[in-house]
Amino acid sequence: MKKKLLLFVLGGLLVFSLPGWSFAAEKSESSEFKVVGYYSGDLFNESVDKLQTDKMTHIMYAFLIPKEDGTVKPLKKPEQLAAVVEKAHKDGCKVYIALGGWSDEGVPLSGTFGKVAADNTLRAKLISSVVQFTEDNQLDGVEIDWEYPDAYTLGNYEKLVVELSKALAAKGKHLTAAVNGAWSATAGPEVSQLMTNTCLNSFEFINVMSYDMNNQEHSPLWFGSTSIGYWLNRGVSPDRIVLGMPLYARPSWMQYRDIVQLDAANAYKDYAATSPLESYYNGLNTLREKTSIALKNGGGVMFFDVNEDVDWRDPQLGSYSAVTEVYKTVENARGLTKAERQNAVTVVLDRQVMGFSKAQGLGMPFLDENHRTMVPMRKLLESIGVELTWDNTVKKVTAVKTLAANNEYPAGRMITVEAAIGEDFITVNGKTVKMDTAAVIRDGRTYLPVRAVLEAFGYGVSWSDASSTVYVQSPS
Repeated sequence: MKKKLLLFVLGGLLVFSLPGWSFAAEKSESSEFKVVGYYSGDLFNESVDKLQTDKMTHIMYAFLIPKEDGTVKPLKKPEQLAAVVEKAHKDGCKVYIALGGWSDEGVPLSGTFGKVAADNTLRAKLISSVVQFTEDNQLDGVEIDWEYPDAYTLGNYEKLVVELSKALAAKGKHLTAAVNGAWSATAGPEVSQLMTNTCLNSFEFINVMSYDMNNQEHSPLWFGSTSIGYWLNRGVSPDRIVLGMPLYARPSWMQYRDIVQLDAANAYKDYAATSPLESYYNGLNTLREKTSIALKNGGGVMFFDVNEDVDWRDPQLGSYSAVTEVYKTVENARGLTKAERQNAVTVVLDRQVMGFSKAQGLGMPFLDENHRTMVPMRKLLESIGVELTWDNTVKKVTAVKTLAANNEYPAGRMITVEAAIGEDFITVNGKTVKMDTAAVIRDGRTYLPVRAVLEAFGYGVSWSDASSTVYVQSPS
């Protein structure tokens, strides 16, 4: 049997493999990546069946409310928590209880936290109440969400964190925390700066609330990246930093699912002209790019709140599920080492992620040492109807596609692109198109700049440097 030549493309480059090439297996670190979903049981009336626990690693069930006497309020829907735990554990997903939150029935909880944490007896009682709650409900841990300790209460916050962490550890359970991004829209950078290393070392990981900056810049891509960088600079290890992503808009406070219901095209935008207030939010492209940034520099992503996602079971809108989109992005990185994830590139064709994965053995998009985008293209070119041939004698690849008919070309137009190894140009229907680099064979694969090739076929190519994403758009 003859061995086949495999053709691919690269962010910058078109690639195909020569016979005998194989992808070296390395230890995977992708299993460490967390996908966390807040589930606010009291705020939504959603079926637990909608919850995609098979696509997440942790559920933060919100909220368990502390009382000033050191006890906790009974849940309004205890049967719902039981159903979430049963479903999640069946899928290998952990469930934590989120302790606190911003307010209870309109009253900020910072005062309650401050009073209880300052009193040794009340603090011990709260810790006992919380640990017992986790035992009674078969939970895996607790997330503390005190918004926010200040310079006067920080010492008592630290006592509560350290003592609660130890009490949970004795039961084989964990403590996490909801923390701000690089700064808070209401309190500036002070909230994050006050967090002590003793507290940070007590948390299994931190969920970084990199949203609610303001209305128009509710949760931009740059703020997510900056927030990861802030906590890295504070000495938190990358695997313990989970980047928070909102599934609601500001200033309208509309949910992502309702915005998509208005117009499915909104799923790929970050703005919708809703009424009476506008909606600034994170669409699928931004959520995917944030996930890519977290894969490179952090340890996970978090949704607030998964109830606000599109129902994946919906026959019309289910494909726009944010949880599903993030899951696909994470799956594409499965099997990659941390170093490989640092250089990984995502390719999006007409809003759909091209599922390059290490398991396929067809190569993975990456950035080379010169920051050149390298993307395996066989899968991409074949998906747009390009026929490929390789002349091993002269080391040349030929790509052919007939474009759709139009007024200028009623019968359609055939485009032929040829690229030879060692040449810094391609030919398009016999005409020379200069490139800024020469086609080469490296590790058994041939590379040439992808932009020149795809643009020859009428496709648009753009690049997001923040997340190392190549966007390919079909001709209009």
